[in-house]
Amino acid sequence: MARSLVRLSGRGRVASVLGVGLLVGSLALVGCSSGSPKGGGTIPPVNTAGASGGSSASVSASGGVSAGASGAASAGAVTAESLSDPDLGYTVVSIPKDLDATQTKILQDFIEADKVTWRLWFTGSTDIDLASISTGEALTNGTKRAESMRASGERLKPPVRVAVESVVTDPSAINATVEVCEDQTQMVRVDAQGRDITKPEEKVNLPAAITTIPSSADKWVISREIDGEGDACSVSK
Repeated sequence: MARSLVRLSGRGRVASVLGVGLLVGSLALVGCSSGSPKGGGTIPPVNTAGASGGSSASVSASGGVSAGASGAASAGAVTAESLSDPDLGYTVVSIPKDLDATQTKILQDFIEADKVTWRLWFTGSTDIDLASISTGEALTNGTKRAESMRASGERLKPPVRVAVESVVTDPSAINATVEVCEDQTQMVRVDAQGRDITKPEEKVNLPAAITTIPSSADKWVISREIDGEGDACSVSK
């Protein structure tokens, strides 16, 4: 639904449910990936041919990325529970182990962006600024989807459950990729009158690979997303 936005983020994730176009783009995943997830879902591996190993690097201010490795380190322990938002109906089921400071910052910024986009799909709020969490194609497509959703009056109803599979960084390209599996099996789509119009094929576990880049606001924002086939991944109960 991906995003999800925004996945709009663009989110193809969301588009699959709201019936609007997804953000589709080629995504090269390079760099190092985190360890296996902690008690989470599994999604098919994304092609990382040519990836270099090792830990993620911090890039100079001109390149953009020292984006917040220090902020993540000072934020205290980051857990699936701390990233979840019960009031929103958004639960992070698992996150990768042994993330370094930069990867942790990327994870935190992605989750915050993801929650913003789901809040948009759940509420239709006009007060949500997609430009603060996305850029480029993701922002363009997310804005179009939001306008379509508001015009139709459709909304999504939680819950959504997210297993973060990996966080991959690439110092040379100055981007990062977050791989997730989103459990949308309990989510409901309603029309402007509040009637349930959810289709069976919309109740799926959806894998997605989201590209993020550092912004001038000292955080990582979503630039594009690729969604996999429905139920090609699973989220632990």
